Amino acid sequence: MGDTSLASMILDRAARYGSRRVFLRKRDHSWEDISWQQFGDQIVRAARGLAASGFQPGDRLAILADNRPEWPLLDLACLYLGGVDVPLYLTSPPDDLAYILNDAGASVLAVAGDDQRQKIAQIASEVPSLRQVIHLDTDSAPNAGLPNRLATLSLTDLLASGEHSSRPAQPASDPGLATIIYTSGTTGRPKGVMLSHTNMLANAEDAAAVLPLDEEDLTLSFLPLSHGFERTGGLYTILRAGGAIAYGGGIASLTDDLSVVRPTILCCVPRVLERVYQHMLGERESASFVKQKILSWALEVGRAAGRVRTSDTALPFALSLQHGLADRLVFGALRTALGGRIRFLVSGGAPLNADLACFFHGAGIPVYEGYGLTEAGPVVACNTPDRNRVGSVGTPLPQVSVRIADDGEVCVRGPNIMAGYYNRPEDTAAALDAEGWLHTGDIGAIDAQGFLAITDRKKDLLITSQGENVAPQPIEGRFRQEPLIEEACLIGDQRPYLTVLLVPDRAFVEIVANTHGVSGEWPDVLDHPTIRGLFQQCFETVNSSLPRHAQPRHFTLLAEPFSQASNELTPTLKVKRRTVLQTRQAAIDGMYPDPQ
Repeated sequence: MGDTSLASMILDRAARYGSRRVFLRKRDHSWEDISWQQFGDQIVRAARGLAASGFQPGDRLAILADNRPEWPLLDLACLYLGGVDVPLYLTSPPDDLAYILNDAGASVLAVAGDDQRQKIAQIASEVPSLRQVIHLDTDSAPNAGLPNRLATLSLTDLLASGEHSSRPAQPASDPGLATIIYTSGTTGRPKGVMLSHTNMLANAEDAAAVLPLDEEDLTLSFLPLSHGFERTGGLYTILRAGGAIAYGGGIASLTDDLSVVRPTILCCVPRVLERVYQHMLGERESASFVKQKILSWALEVGRAAGRVRTSDTALPFALSLQHGLADRLVFGALRTALGGRIRFLVSGGAPLNADLACFFHGAGIPVYEGYGLTEAGPVVACNTPDRNRVGSVGTPLPQVSVRIADDGEVCVRGPNIMAGYYNRPEDTAAALDAEGWLHTGDIGAIDAQGFLAITDRKKDLLITSQGENVAPQPIEGRFRQEPLIEEACLIGDQRPYLTVLLVPDRAFVEIVANTHGVSGEWPDVLDHPTIRGLFQQCFETVNSSLPRHAQPRHFTLLAEPFSQASNELTPTLKVKRRTVLQTRQAAIDGMYPDPQ
């Protein structure tokens, strides 16, 4: 018999695996284990504690916390009761949090971290539905700044209140709606995606069916659990397979955490892989002449070997010899930096550069690119060890159907598809047709072997005042392939020509600047004629590969990178173009000196 709810699935595994480790948790500089039995017991106690405080089936519980064992604990306690949880992004400003809490009608909020508590203190009086705040990282329940009407308690208090209760005895058997995930998106106010237990169970079941996961696997969770990719892929799917999850210090301490945890699999986004690769390029630039040559040679050998390996053919004899030497000199150290036990990575959230994927395959670190969106639970398709084609996002999951509409739009149907957008009937009708197909807004194609390729966003087109239609993402991707460039944002909608904002890879540029004898404050380094000339060469190289109508005329180097704090990046590090148009208006206007 299949799992009937997310909570029952996890409690079943807790009974099955007992004293085995389910979580590895970082506290200061040490790590501690949490067993399946401990976790299962805590879920039941937390659920009963919530019930004792008046939490009812259908009530909303919001979670505003970093990745930690308490996050899935509160998530599953809520789901145990038939409640609906609302994950919140740590980077959301207070007004966005107030909007989401009010739109969802959240009655309980679980929060961790002084910064997040301060945000809640600012907006709590604006959220009349909120009646209780649970503090996840303290044994006391601070009430500073919160309205007196709000009940506050610590997680310790919540668990204690449920310890001696025997009700409810079982998880809700047919709980229906599980979560409302507000998509960060690249434009506009977030929309609440309604996903049921069935949606997320189907997605986890499919992912576990196509990826070789088992109870010996250990992953390091560093993408935000408030994002559907990490929640389904890095939490429910791993736990369904009986694997374990390590919670460290996030991206900030990722390098150190990898060396200690030594995970076997990872969920990641392309920017993480790009930074690993650019770090290698930086090492090359600062190395001796001989080592520079070795690293350059090894990088090319890795790409070449990866292209062969991903085509399911054996390495030619000469390339095999070169690869063996490169592995001893370079690739082994790279695998050690990732913990030394990685079996494979799953990349999602944004397009992955094919050459980058080939390099990691060649270095003995298989990367399987997938595709999805929150509205699809979120995974639609994924490459796998058995079926992998670099440059595609793989084949649809077993229970998922994909078709390409007449205009090239990717449409998806299956048990993973959302019920709709909460309180947004018009948006729901625009996204879901009468036959249950989700219209993704992505443009793609399916080849004869069933592999799906995503080529563009249907609505993310720049239309210049000259009437030229330009798809920005492929162009931005080409700029990001240049070692000097970390991020790019193409500009030109309703303007006479295209331009581009470039975010330099600071670590790499500083190494290059040092080799050219350039020093000083960061803005002065970027303005130096030598450094400016190197970027000009990159700019011309990319432009030479583009059709004339898609070539930007000017570029501006940004000394301050795009950030989540300024709302310029989504949690999966995609640029929010609409926000950038506002935050970088002066830089943009400087590239258009003539009146519009």
